[in-house]
Amino acid sequence: MSNKKVLLLALICGLITAVAVNFYLKSVREAASNVKTKKVAFANARIPSRTLITPEMISFKDIPVNVAHGSAAADPSQVVGYMTRAEIEAGEQILQTKLVPRESTGATLAYTVPLGMRAISVSVNEQTAVAGLLNPGDRVDVLGTVEVEIPSRDPNVNTIKLTKTHLILQNVEVLAVGQNYSAPGGQQGDGKDQKKSVPATVTLAVKADQVQLLVAIIDNNKGKLTLALRAPADKSEEDRPPMDAQELLR
Repeated sequence: MSNKKVLLLALICGLITAVAVNFYLKSVREAASNVKTKKVAFANARIPSRTLITPEMISFKDIPVNVAHGSAAADPSQVVGYMTRAEIEAGEQILQTKLVPRESTGATLAYTVPLGMRAISVSVNEQTAVAGLLNPGDRVDVLGTVEVEIPSRDPNVNTIKLTKTHLILQNVEVLAVGQNYSAPGGQQGDGKDQKKSVPATVTLAVKADQVQLLVAIIDNNKGKLTLALRAPADKSEEDRPPMDAQELLR
């Protein structure tokens, strides 16, 4: 085959390739232009639970309708000035089910309960509630001390009583202290020159199955709950076995 024929064949193949690529790109553009989109609100950064949403916290993007969540906010009036009922992660679509009007948040404690959680109150005193220094929004670990009966090694005694302390729940949010619950976005104050009385109860936000666990201990006259305050940034969890006084002496 002569060089002219090879060159001509290469030109023809190149032309066919260019036409095919152009046709493909044109079809892609047409398909993209036919995709229906919807404007949706997104979180610019993590928005904690019970936070007043401001314009700087959100942005709107046009995304395909089949990707947009059915409950996603589509207008600033549906988001700005509302309070979050649950934490919203950065880049997450802002759902109206996670928001509540600001004027409604102070009405009842129910508006401060995170989605999927339950509010339960536990009796406390100065020793079991960090000297009464807990505030709504704090996070605590819950320890349960119960008295159990176990078989005795002494043939003359059937059973012996043993007190054990279990780390029951970790990183639990405090919803209310006594009858004081922080309305979302409310100011707690700096605590200066304020005398705080020790509350009789503390209300916690726990999962539904954890309610049964706490009630089982609360209704047991031989059981006691103690709250341990966590640092705000500490989200760690540990697997700790139960402990009794005998183990401390070993």
